[in-house]
Amino acid sequence: MGIRDPKYWAAGALAWGFSEATFFFIVPDLLLTAAVLVFGLKAAFRLSLAAASAAVVGGLVMWLWGARDFGAACEFLLSVPLIGPDLTMRVADEMTGVWPLNLTLGAITGAPFKIYAMEAGMLGVNPILFALVAFVARLARFSLAIGLTALGAALAKRLGLGRLVPYGLALCWIAIYAVYVSVRLGAA
Repeated sequence: MGIRDPKYWAAGALAWGFSEATFFFIVPDLLLTAAVLVFGLKAAFRLSLAAASAAVVGGLVMWLWGARDFGAACEFLLSVPLIGPDLTMRVADEMTGVWPLNLTLGAITGAPFKIYAMEAGMLGVNPILFALVAFVARLARFSLAIGLTALGAALAKRLGLGRLVPYGLALCWIAIYAVYVSVRLGAA
């Protein structure tokens, strides 16, 4: 089966979920939305469960680092592309408020999950509570991306543009990252 082997995709979802929660700066949503086109909605959702689970494990690594050596963890995060002091300060402020809501919304507004995890560790947020909220927040974001992709693909097929769907998805991700990089570079 090669590249279409679901085992490779599952391994990719696990690795990408963990990596993005710790050091990687490209979201696993790329893999998950592509999975909608390759395998369908249900399979993509199952992959999102794997990515969200792995993200929680990565988040707990960052939580532990934030609890043990916040300065080093913060310095590391500032070395990750597109993370600047403005994001770390924003997340620090959000974590002193209604952090479960802010963690969930932050995933949609461009604040990396890894910063919330580090801040939660520094603040001494219960790690089990953090893990539960993090799983729901990551799964919500992944499900939103998957759902929008499935909706867009269905609409394109209905309009007779089904064969253009992969190109449309690629263009959407290019546009999303172009805007995000532009905004982040403007904040630097």
